[in-house]
Amino acid sequence: MADNDSTQASTPAATTSATKAAPLGYILVVRHAFGDYQVGEEITDAIIIKEILEGEQAIYVIKRAA
Repeated sequence: MADNDSTQASTPAATTSATKAAPLGYILVVRHAFGDYQVGEEITDAIIIKEILEGEQAIYVIKRAA
C-alpha cells in the first residue's frame, strides 16, 4: 500500500515540474523591432525564448546572461 501512495504522490510533482520552464541562464534582448517587441526590450520567459530562437525571429535578438 505504501508503494501506491508514494507513486501517486510523485506523479503530480513530476507533472508540475515538467510544465514549468527551467531557467535558461540567459535572456534575449531585441536588436530590431518585430511583432510587439521594441528595440532594447528584454525577453525573460523561457518558453517564449525557445519559440523565438527556433523561429525566423531569432535574427532580431541577441542572448545576454541573466
